[in-house]
Amino acid sequence: MEAKIVAITGTYKGLGAALSMLLAKKGYKLVLGGRNKAELEKFTTEIKKFSDAAAVVMDVRKKKECEHFVVAAIKKFGRLDLLINNAGIWKSASFEEVTEADLQEMFETNLFGPIYTTQAAVSIMKKQGSGHILNIGSTSAVDYKSSHVAYGASKAALVGFTGCLRTELEGTGIRVSVFSPGGMKTELFRVKPERMKEDFMDPAFVAEKIVEHIEHPTDEWHVVLRRPQKK
Repeated sequence: MEAKIVAITGTYKGLGAALSMLLAKKGYKLVLGGRNKAELEKFTTEIKKFSDAAAVVMDVRKKKECEHFVVAAIKKFGRLDLLINNAGIWKSASFEEVTEADLQEMFETNLFGPIYTTQAAVSIMKKQGSGHILNIGSTSAVDYKSSHVAYGASKAALVGFTGCLRTELEGTGIRVSVFSPGGMKTELFRVKPERMKEDFMDPAFVAEKIVEHIEHPTDEWHVVLRRPQKK
């Protein structure tokens, strides 16, 4: 079977790194997106030890760069089978303390970025008659946590976007889904080390669950993976 082509944002650390590496080891060909050129190129070199890959320096907050990212995948591999909108940002603040800048950055990264890349990918996938748009959400979208107002709202909006898009694309051959994990041991969540060790999930474990979702389609379009609760 011909290797599938995957474009993924936010790739060189945390969940993005774990997911990209797992996909590469399974034979997927990757187009890796990220903002830091040096880190992205270094990570891409590691990925190439396992599969063909290309690096695209891009900022998901900028529509033209999102479009270029998707076009680069087509120029490199000739098709796009899976778009994973993984890039995200989290900042903890109470509703009264959250700033306009924080709100704008979280919504531009967590919502507008996936919309921009998806807009570029949908027309390509329609022509192919197949494809999968996978958005990485968060349990904060459904568990309504204190001090997560801006982040939770941005991820809840991402879930709503995914659900509406899924309905709109019925019959096109394009699968649309969102995977919402809980807290992970990544730089995204800056908490006390002892808490991180106790109840946060390993990104490699979450990556395995996401790949299961990719490779074994079901009718479940919103998968929620909560971290284990302290006893």
